[in-house]
Amino acid sequence: MSNYGFSSILETVYSVGNMDKVKHFYCDYGGWNSVGVYATNSEQIQFWGLKDDVVGSECLIQSYGHPTGQLRLVKFENVHQEYLRSSQQPWDIGGIMDINIRVHEVANTFEELRELGWHGLSDPLLQVMGPYELYDILMKGYDDTIMAFTHRVKPELNLTAPIKLATHVYNSSVTVHDLETAKAYYVDDLGCQVLNSYEVIKDSPQENMFGLPFNLADKVKCKACFLSFDGERDTVFQIIEFEGVTGKNFSKTTRPPHRGYMEYRIEVFGIENYYDDLLKKGVAIQNTLQSLVMEPYGEVALFSVISPEGVWLTFLERKKED
Repeated sequence: MSNYGFSSILETVYSVGNMDKVKHFYCDYGGWNSVGVYATNSEQIQFWGLKDDVVGSECLIQSYGHPTGQLRLVKFENVHQEYLRSSQQPWDIGGIMDINIRVHEVANTFEELRELGWHGLSDPLLQVMGPYELYDILMKGYDDTIMAFTHRVKPELNLTAPIKLATHVYNSSVTVHDLETAKAYYVDDLGCQVLNSYEVIKDSPQENMFGLPFNLADKVKCKACFLSFDGERDTVFQIIEFEGVTGKNFSKTTRPPHRGYMEYRIEVFGIENYYDDLLKKGVAIQNTLQSLVMEPYGEVALFSVISPEGVWLTFLERKKED
């Protein structure tokens, strides 16, 4: 029996170019609530490998009080920034490709976001992904990021939150070069569990949610695997391979302080045991186990790894009060 365990993906850290604009979208338009506003402490700056004169301001936001799948918006100052996935396409490798949020009705969301300056990779389409049938749209927004807005039809899922962005970040996507190799890293090395897998290839040239040219839609196979740290479906992520098309490789640019979805933060219980387990497996550690203050959680023990495709993952455990 394991002497450690996972909670969930607590946060995705999003490095923003304009804090007010991004917060306005999620909170004023989407209805999310602010947990708090914080100054990034110097220990965190060092943890990210940045110079001492770099400063950051943060705002932690969540959907209708949901404690996981949160977004931590970070605005850096006094440092040169590029984009994590500049002018990206979904089939480009490296870092976090998108985040997924459920909405009450995809078509209405699509039109409202276009008025806000967002752009769809396609018009809303009905998708079949393994056991699920859903309306889905990928849209490009601020900081060269992509968001997926979904409404699940089968099995039917009724959303109860009376806000426009009606769920937390329940899923996100990581595009990989080889699905089986990536799955071995996340499952065998990091300890994720496979929830389900699926493959999608169109039977004729046609519009598709990823924005592939019509003449490639029936030649490119999308292979995906849903993964969960805690074995539950509250907050998951999927690794995706696009077999038959080659894009850019951003795996070397997905580092702080660049703009975009910068980091997963996963809560762990028994972090020292988990850390020792990774060392025994020979997993490369980016930042060794240490302690720092991370608001609003107080003092945490944490360490980080970087996946072969450049995803920064930080594992943390809140220190118990004496």
